[in-house]
Amino acid sequence: VVLFMGIYYRGSGLVSVFALVLNVTLLLAAMSFFQATLTLPGIAGIVLTLGMAVDANVIIYERIREYLREGYTARAAIEAGYDRALTTILDSQLTTAIAGLALW
Repeated sequence: VVLFMGIYYRGSGLVSVFALVLNVTLLLAAMSFFQATLTLPGIAGIVLTLGMAVDANVIIYERIREYLREGYTARAAIEAGYDRALTTILDSQLTTAIAGLALW
């Protein structure tokens, strides 16, 4: 995933990889602070968190590429890409939260 994001999305992919590493670092730091035990379901949760973060990045970056192809300026394409991707990302996050509550 790190190679794909770094190669396919170049600079912005490297930013997203940095954000993923920071996400896992903060997650593990919080677990250490609360002296939590890392279990198999916990590992699955971390992998799900990373997968959803990558999915959100791909959605945003592909929307930005679409707008750039349509002739938008870079700034306008980034703003429109983030604005248009928000509802899709929010929907996926809510669906995952509801599934998590049902599984709990």
